[in-house]
Amino acid sequence: MSLLGDYNFKKKLFEGIDDVFEEFYTEDFKNLPDRKRSDFVNSSLLQLIQKEQEPCFLLPQVLDFVERVDREDILQHYRFTSFELWLNQYSNLSFEDNLKVRGKIAGKWVPREEYQVFFPIGMGKIYPGTHFVTAHKSPDLDTTIASFWGWMDSFAARVGDGLHMWNLPGGPPESQIEINLIFKEVFGEEIFSHLVKKRTTLTLTGNDLMKQEGLVQKTLEDSISTLPQERQEKSVVLVDEEGFFLGDFRSMDVEGVRQIVLLLNNSLRWFENLLHVNLISIFAQEKVKFEDISKFVNDVFNQKIKDSESAYELSENQKESLANFFVKVFGLEKGLETTFEELGKALTKLSVVEFADIRKIMDSIAEANLFDENGYLLENRPKIFHYIEKIIKELHKTLLKVRTYLEKLEVAFQIKTQVLGYSPKFATVRADVEELRSKIGSYHHLTITYPDQGKFFPVGVVKATDLRKPILGTVSLRDFCNLQEMSIPSYFEVISVIDHHKASLNTLSPSMTIISDAQASNALVAEQSFIINDRYSTSNMDEGTIDKELQNKDLPLTVMQRLLQKKSIIKLNTTYFIHPEREMIEYLHFLYGILDDTDLLMKVSSKDVECVASLLNRMKSLLMKKETEIINLNDIPKDKDFAKKSAKRILQHEDMYSLYKKVYHFREKEVEKNIQLCVSSQPHNLFKDTKEQNGCCRVGQTKMFANNLSIFQEHQNALRKQWMEEAQAIYKKKPEVDLHLHMISTIVSADEVYKDQVGQYSHKDQLWIWIPPTGLAIEHLKRFLNSLQESPQMQNNDLSAEFLGDNAEELTGIFEESFLKIPYGQKDKNLPMAVLYYNAGSINSRKAMISPYLPSIIS
Repeated sequence: MSLLGDYNFKKKLFEGIDDVFEEFYTEDFKNLPDRKRSDFVNSSLLQLIQKEQEPCFLLPQVLDFVERVDREDILQHYRFTSFELWLNQYSNLSFEDNLKVRGKIAGKWVPREEYQVFFPIGMGKIYPGTHFVTAHKSPDLDTTIASFWGWMDSFAARVGDGLHMWNLPGGPPESQIEINLIFKEVFGEEIFSHLVKKRTTLTLTGNDLMKQEGLVQKTLEDSISTLPQERQEKSVVLVDEEGFFLGDFRSMDVEGVRQIVLLLNNSLRWFENLLHVNLISIFAQEKVKFEDISKFVNDVFNQKIKDSESAYELSENQKESLANFFVKVFGLEKGLETTFEELGKALTKLSVVEFADIRKIMDSIAEANLFDENGYLLENRPKIFHYIEKIIKELHKTLLKVRTYLEKLEVAFQIKTQVLGYSPKFATVRADVEELRSKIGSYHHLTITYPDQGKFFPVGVVKATDLRKPILGTVSLRDFCNLQEMSIPSYFEVISVIDHHKASLNTLSPSMTIISDAQASNALVAEQSFIINDRYSTSNMDEGTIDKELQNKDLPLTVMQRLLQKKSIIKLNTTYFIHPEREMIEYLHFLYGILDDTDLLMKVSSKDVECVASLLNRMKSLLMKKETEIINLNDIPKDKDFAKKSAKRILQHEDMYSLYKKVYHFREKEVEKNIQLCVSSQPHNLFKDTKEQNGCCRVGQTKMFANNLSIFQEHQNALRKQWMEEAQAIYKKKPEVDLHLHMISTIVSADEVYKDQVGQYSHKDQLWIWIPPTGLAIEHLKRFLNSLQESPQMQNNDLSAEFLGDNAEELTGIFEESFLKIPYGQKDKNLPMAVLYYNAGSINSRKAMISPYLPSIIS
């Protein structure tokens, strides 16, 4: 029978993936603009997802696709969120179809309301903006796993209408073998390169806040009359023939542009009337000579714009605006001194109209046989009126073309930018909230663009009404909830918390908050996941298998209940599913997270061990494709020793041993390796598990095994020196952090636990203490020691302390005043620090045994 530790996950690829990528290598594809290439790639990924049969768990395949697109430079900076952005804003999928795609990626397709066990999304609530699920700073394995599955569930439930981000501040704890074992080997390296964010401060950008709703794209050839009537609610963006951003056109721009266009139209109308009146007047004279007509034509066309009747009525500001229009748009440097003939030539040059044709028609009167040999007009009314009609029609047609041209957005945009001096306002997808707020000013919206080969492609808009809201995004916290532990701006709202630490949280609306005294946060996450999985998972069993098992009358009642529940799920015959591989990976993650945070179940609560038992039974059932119970704790009395006895039974089971032995054997070697790296001043992870707490404290922990003791003792003063120098460097940057502690903790090995050889150790564990020489630091140390001496773990413990530097006398005095009466020693190691010794394994939990006694900054 296979053991759980022998189970291997085989990373899968999309079927036909190479054929899809062949299309990306064609010249036709490469010649497309970036936006169209993006559409093509994302559409291809969506089609691959939709073609997969259900049930399925496609996150590994999707991440492989995303990483390959980026690695082969098919799209630059392509990430998982690139696809989600496209899915939300460009795919045109309905909300339900969007959820279905998410369910196939997450391997869990259940009604959205089921996720209320994690998020406050009842009654169809969808939060505006991007949703972050974040781990705490200096993430350990417990917070890494809890935040990953928090992200997975938020993504599947579509908690917000924007993006869903998994955040690991500074990146994953690479030194832990589990990162390779249960993340990289399952999902590939790309889970940390193309999915996770590594921000130590949560921020939003234009990419997170933009929307497609209300975005209207227009070209320069479109007429200003085609702009939407409800311009306050729409965001008009001007683009070129390839779709690249030229500028925006706001409701406030229309009035200023129309005023200038109206001024020119008035002048043209005056010119048209002048020509009509004068033309009829000259032909109405008793005797008209050819020279009179020629002079009339010259006089009309040589009229200056400033001399038109409409120009006399203009204010100085209007004259200046119209003059600037002539100079900057038509290139007529004379401004209002320009004649109508010069205006006509400029319009002809711009290919607007052949304005000179009017002059040609009027000059062609000599060829119209309207004059006798003496140059006088003949009395031939049909010919005269035909000639006048021809001139008037041509003039009307020409001026109509000019007015149509003046209505183009090309002219309007030139007036806006060159005459009125309004430069285009936009931001890129990378602009943060402060930049967006600065640029949007009093405007109703701001265009968000994506840089593409030196140009910018409009991808959405940010509305001023959205940007000015107090809450722009939401956050879920996993394995912490004190906002001081993570830089979270005030425009984020915390909506979901799962934690097992001392809590301090203030929210504006009800959050889904689970805070318990379990030793591992993943025990709490697992319990909530069980609620959903028990309603929709068949644990890789079919109805025939279940019926066969139910025929066994000796089944334990608990097993029979689970079988009947799975049979009812099958009978319901719904389209919902939980893929067995997703479920197996999920349980394995939870298990390793709990083992890490409990030091191999050495510090556990009843909740932790009961959760571990359930995880093992569920995983075995999935593996065997039959309901299996390998761990049963019902016969153990629920007294004060229940957790300890249960942990011992679990750890000595061969399936459990097969899971933890390879991890803990590796960890022993890693401790030795990192000690050697540290003493040789090379990069190491020995002090990486360190947290800043309460504003003034910094507490770290290095866990090691009994087998590591000899190399540690050989180099302990060199290690202390390295740690103290790190503490001093931190203090220089952050002088408010003035109490530095580091725990050296012995944890049991895999073989000690499995063979039941855990006993008393002859060596001592250590707490290193360093403070700067300030009165406030001394006060903080005294308060810590005074509180710590009252703790249960200090009672009946074999305690002693050493002082290793030139401040030994001062530290001795502090301990004598504020701590228990214990043996003290002084050694001149040129290390101004204290070391507190205690029984190995007796103080192994930073959260439960050190953090409650830390001082806080007093306001």
